[in-house]
Amino acid sequence: MASWSAYAEYKATHTSPDVYGELFDALTEHSPGVGPAPNGNLSLRLMIRADTALDAASEAVALADSALHEIGLSPALIGIEVVTEAELDRRQDEPCVPELAGIAEAADILGVHKQQVDRLVGRGDLQPVQTLAAGPVFAADAVRRYGEKRQSRRIGRPVADLGLSPIERDLLNLLATASTDPKASTGSHLPGPDQIIAEVHSDSRVRVHLGAETSPVTNALTTLTRHKLVRVRKLTLAERATGDPNDAVVTLLAKGQRHASGDLYKASTD
Repeated sequence: MASWSAYAEYKATHTSPDVYGELFDALTEHSPGVGPAPNGNLSLRLMIRADTALDAASEAVALADSALHEIGLSPALIGIEVVTEAELDRRQDEPCVPELAGIAEAADILGVHKQQVDRLVGRGDLQPVQTLAAGPVFAADAVRRYGEKRQSRRIGRPVADLGLSPIERDLLNLLATASTDPKASTGSHLPGPDQIIAEVHSDSRVRVHLGAETSPVTNALTTLTRHKLVRVRKLTLAERATGDPNDAVVTLLAKGQRHASGDLYKASTD
């Protein structure tokens, strides 16, 4: 037998706290959770031992109906959801608030200017979850999904020429391939990758050796940042504790990935 969590909701608004207490006492052997649902209805959560989800649902409804009948109530059952105990634990471990993004963060994710995000919202292409006095707020994952769809629609279209220098193109391509091939060639205009890439954090985020303020890498990053191809930030205190404290973390933005893909494709066909 498996352990299941069964959540049942009944059409019974304005239920008194005494009713919740009586139901809790009647169902105490099943680790009950009793209280109002977000819409005001009566909700019950029971832990059930059963072979299948269907068996657990039937057992939970029978127990809940019996407990309600004992205290003189017979509300209509609106619905029931049954999940494994492991799934319930996974859901409870999820953050209550998803990652959010404002106009500036959405622009960084998409690799566009903030004015373009405003236009996307105005056209209804990008939907905020809430609009505050400071501006719209988006679910960051939704912005990323929109960016992926937007990029897929651009496949086959020419990427605008930004007039990048050879060293800037080589650095952009290195950042795009660092996570999958840290030892990839950097091109003829840059030193070896181990002299530039200090650490790969994720598919789009790497720790970079900047060198002097006037170094070719620093100057190239300044240009890539101006074109919204990458985002550069200083190290946190924890990050400065390891390696060179003058390094920086560079995130390859969606626009940068598109331009890097175009350059890499051209290089592979030359």
